[in-house]
Amino acid sequence: MNNRLRTCLLFFLVMIIGSANAQSTRTNISGTVKDSIKGVLAYATVGLYRSAQMQEALRTTYTNEKGVFKFRDIDTGKYTLVVSHTGYTDKQVGLVLTGAANTDAGTIELAATATDLTGVTVTARKPLIEQKDDKIIFNVENDPATKTETAIDILRKTPFVSVDGESNITVNGQSNFKVLLNGKETAMFAQNVKEALKGFPGALITKIEVITSPGAKYDGEGIGGIINIITKKKLKGYNGSISTYASSNRFANVNANLSVKVGKLGATAYYGAGRNFNQPGSSRTETIPLVPSVFTRRVLEGNRTNNNFWNFGNAEASFEIDSLNTISAYGNVSGGWNESMLGQIIFTEFPSAHASSSYYQLRNRNEYPTTSIGTDFIRKYKSNPEKEFTIRLNGELGDNNQFSNSFQDNSGTDRYILNRSVAKNRQYTFQSDYIQPFKNNIKLESGVKAILRRATSDFNSQIKYDAATDFKVNPANTDYFSYNQDVYSAYTTYSFKVKNTTLRLGLRAEHTVVDGDFVSTATNVNQEYTALLPNLQASLKLSNSTSMVFTYGKRLQRPYIWNLNPFVNNNDSLYISYGNPGLDPQTIHSVSAQARINKNGSFASLTLTGSYSDDMIVQYASFNQATGVTATTSANLGEELQLNLNANMNVKVNQKWNIFLHGNVRFNHVKNKTLSSQSNSGVGGNANLNTNYSINKRFNISAYAGFWRSPVTIQFRYPLNHWYGLNFGYKMFNEKLNVSVGASNFLRENWDYRMILNDPNFRTETTSTFLFRGLALSMTWNFGKLTENVSKKKGVTNDDLIGGGN
Repeated sequence: MNNRLRTCLLFFLVMIIGSANAQSTRTNISGTVKDSIKGVLAYATVGLYRSAQMQEALRTTYTNEKGVFKFRDIDTGKYTLVVSHTGYTDKQVGLVLTGAANTDAGTIELAATATDLTGVTVTARKPLIEQKDDKIIFNVENDPATKTETAIDILRKTPFVSVDGESNITVNGQSNFKVLLNGKETAMFAQNVKEALKGFPGALITKIEVITSPGAKYDGEGIGGIINIITKKKLKGYNGSISTYASSNRFANVNANLSVKVGKLGATAYYGAGRNFNQPGSSRTETIPLVPSVFTRRVLEGNRTNNNFWNFGNAEASFEIDSLNTISAYGNVSGGWNESMLGQIIFTEFPSAHASSSYYQLRNRNEYPTTSIGTDFIRKYKSNPEKEFTIRLNGELGDNNQFSNSFQDNSGTDRYILNRSVAKNRQYTFQSDYIQPFKNNIKLESGVKAILRRATSDFNSQIKYDAATDFKVNPANTDYFSYNQDVYSAYTTYSFKVKNTTLRLGLRAEHTVVDGDFVSTATNVNQEYTALLPNLQASLKLSNSTSMVFTYGKRLQRPYIWNLNPFVNNNDSLYISYGNPGLDPQTIHSVSAQARINKNGSFASLTLTGSYSDDMIVQYASFNQATGVTATTSANLGEELQLNLNANMNVKVNQKWNIFLHGNVRFNHVKNKTLSSQSNSGVGGNANLNTNYSINKRFNISAYAGFWRSPVTIQFRYPLNHWYGLNFGYKMFNEKLNVSVGASNFLRENWDYRMILNDPNFRTETTSTFLFRGLALSMTWNFGKLTENVSKKKGVTNDDLIGGGN
C-alpha cells in the first residue's frame, strides 16, 4: 500500500504543477459597502458566488473599518456578490470578469430592514465562526478544505475541541462529553467515537455546534460539553456523494449518502464502513512490588496484531402534513467487531529462587452490533415561528459480546482459559419538549423525559491445566446478571434579557431507579435516588464583537452495565480486572468565565473553568502481596479539584489563508478518600494548530500540529505525545471530484506511549508501541442538484452515562 500511495502522491503533485502553469487570466475585485443613510458599513459579510452555482460561496470576506472589501486572484467568468449585514436587507450584484487586472464593484448600498419583520425571511451568509449565548458554531461548509476531510480533521479546527495524534478528543479540556448527530445521540458515536469520526465524511457536514455549558434541557452528563454535528439536509431534487479513504497505516473506509425531496416527502440515507487490517504493535509491562511479595520483578513483553471493522447506516423519511406540522421516522444500524492477537514472554524474578520465563498467548474478540428506530413529531405555530412542541420516541437494541482464549506456558503447570460474556442492551426513550417565547426577549422552555434501560449479561469462564483434558466451568466467575435502570426527568429553563445581558436560569430533576439481579449467586443491587441539577448562565454583550459568559452547573454521571458487571477478566492470572456492582453515581460542580471576540472574520476566546467532585468514579488498581495479583476495578473513592484555562483563536489572515489555534492548560489535584496518604497532582493540557491556504479555486494546502498530556489520576501519570501532518486537496471535473493526499507524522515510523502507575505497594510501567507515520489518499464524488433546505428531524439525546465521549 505504501508504494501505491507514494505513486498517487507523485501523480498528484504533477497535476498541481501543471495546474499552476496553466492558470487563466485572473483579476482582483474590490468595492465599498455603505448604509444608504449613515455612511460606510464595517464588518459586512461579502460572498462571491458563481452566477450558475449560487448554493455555495467560492470566497467570503468582511468589509474593514472603511467599508472596503477585496477578493484577489479570481478567474474570468460570471459572478454574483451577495452582501449582508445584521439589520439590513441582503443585496446581490452581478459581475462579469473579462481579464482586467482589477475590477471595481463600485459602491454597494444596503437598506435597513423595517422594524416589524413579521412574515419576512432574511437569508444571511454566515461567517466561518458564529457565537451565540450558549454555543459556538463552526460553519464547515464555508471552509473549502473540509470537502476532502473527515470529521476528526474538522474537529481539529473547531473551537473548544482538541484532538490528539491518536484521535482522542476533549471538549473544553474535559474527556466527559457527548457527540450528537443532528441533535440526537446515535450508537455509532456512543460505541466507538474515534473510528466513527475518522470515517465520517466532511463533505456531509454543514456546521458543528459546540456547547461548553449544557443547559437544563440536556441530561446530567459530564462537564465537558456537547458536540453537535449538523449534516446537509433534504432539498428539492436530489444530491449525494461517495467517498473513500485509505492510509498506509492499514486503515481504510468507504461511505455514501443520498438525499431526495419530492413535494412534501423527503428522505436521506447514509452508510459507511471502515477496517483496520493487521495493524502491528508491541507492548511491555513491568511490575515491581514495593513490599515483600512472591516475586521481586515481573515483565511481560511481546507483539500484538489488531483487526477491526465498524459500520454505520442511517435512513430517515419525513412528511410535511402541512406548513406547521411534520412527522419523521428514522432507523440506523451501527457497530462492528475488533480482534487482537497478543504473544508475550513473561520473565519473573523471585526473592529466593531462580528467575523463570514462560510464554503467554491471548486472542480477544469483541462484537457490538446495534440497531435503533425512532420517530419525531414537530409542531410550529403561526403566532410565533419560535414557538414549538415536539414528541420524540426512540428504541435502541444493542449487543456487546466478548470472547477470549488464553494460554500460559508456565515452568510448572500450564494454564488454558476460555472466557465468554454475552451482553444485551435495550434502551427505550420518550421525550417531549415545549418552547414558549414571549415579548421582550423572554423565553420559557420545559420538557419531560423517560429512559428505560434493560440489560443482561451471561458470562461464563472455563479453565484447564492440560492440553489433553476438557475445559471445566469456573463457578467463581460464571453468572447471569440482569440490570434495569429507569430514569425519569423534567426540566424548565427561563431566559430573559436585561439591557445587554442575557440570563438563563434552569433546573432539571432526575429520579433514578436501579434493579440488578445476579441470578446464580442470588445477589441483588437496588438503588433509588433523586437529583436536582441547577444550571445558570449570564451572557454579557460588551460590544458588537465582544462578549462575556459566566456559568454554573451541577452535573450527574451514572455507572452503567460495563462499570457494574462483576465478570473477572483473568486471562493473565496475575493481572485481573472486573466491574463493581455497588457503584453510586458521581456529581460534578463547575463554574466558568469566558471572554469572546468575533471581529472582521476572526474569533478568539479565553475560558477559565473550575470543577469539583467528592464522589468521583475512578479506576483503581490494588496489589495483593501474598499472591502477587494486581486487580483493577472502579470505585467512588476519588475527590478531585480541577482548574482549566482554555484558549481558542481562529484568524482569517486574508482571503486565502486561515489559521486555527486551540489549546488549554489544566491543573488537577485528586486524592483517595479512603487512604489520606494517597494523592496526586500535576499539570496537563494540549494544543492544536491548524492552517489552510487556498492557492486557487481548485487547489488548497492544509497542515496541522499539536501536543497532548492527559490529567493525572490517583495512581497514573501519562506521557506527552505530539503529532503533525500535511494535506493537499484538489478539485476536478467542475468541482464534482475532490481528491486529497496527506502525510502524517512522517519523521518517525513508530511511537512509544509510556504510562506509569505509582502506588505505596507497587509500581507498574507500561510501554505500548503504535504505527505513527502514515500516507493517506481520499476521494469524494458529489452528484445531484440542490435548492431548498427543509430538514425536520429532531431525534432524542441520552447523555447521562459516564464515559460517553471516551
